[in-house]
Amino acid sequence: MGSGTAIVGTLPGSLHTSRSLLLFTTRSFMKAKFRSLIIVAALVNVSACSTIKNLFPDKEKDYQFTTEIPPLVLPPDLVGDSIAKVPAAAATPVAETAETAETTEAVAPTAPAIDRKLIQVELLDADQGSKRLHISAPSTIAWRMVGKALSRKSIEVTNRNQDEGLFHVQYDPNKQDVEDGSFWDEITFVIKGFEVTEQEYVLKLVENNRQTDVIIMDKEQKPVTDEASLSLLTLLHNTIKADLAK
Repeated sequence: MGSGTAIVGTLPGSLHTSRSLLLFTTRSFMKAKFRSLIIVAALVNVSACSTIKNLFPDKEKDYQFTTEIPPLVLPPDLVGDSIAKVPAAAATPVAETAETAETTEAVAPTAPAIDRKLIQVELLDADQGSKRLHISAPSTIAWRMVGKALSRKSIEVTNRNQDEGLFHVQYDPNKQDVEDGSFWDEITFVIKGFEVTEQEYVLKLVENNRQTDVIIMDKEQKPVTDEASLSLLTLLHNTIKADLAK
């Protein structure tokens, strides 16, 4: 009875010791694990900082060690006013159009100054029963007057040569414009428009003692005496006189 009682009396103390030992072991394990987590977190933090620094490097040191860019050195031919002394490029010639050609002919050569009121325009007899248009002005002025009259009367000029004083024209003495715009007049105008009745003439300007004669010739440049040529000279005579009267 005495030994059984002693064993039973020691059981509570042994259990208390085992429980304390288990708690101590558990606490030690938890502390070690917590320390490991702290170390891992610290390592991850350091790695992350390194990664961020690699992504966004600090350029302050680079700026501290940079040197100032030296001033630009210009070659001698670009220093001072040498650029202003460069000769201007020659103007590129522009292709001459029909409009510019007519404008050039109208202003060159320069016509001498003359009072328009003193210019006389007459139809005179020429050789072999032909007519000539006499203009009391130099050929430079007469050329402009004849060209203007042809343009006003809508006479087609197929070629012109002021150096030789020649106008090549197509003229139809029977050509008429629509008068009142009626339907019948328009039909007649269209039908006659298909009839080729124009004739080719050459007007030649000949200057003599600052006076100019306008001679009318055929396409072979031979004098003509038909009614159509006389009608053309008369039309030019009346148109030039009306222009001078303004």
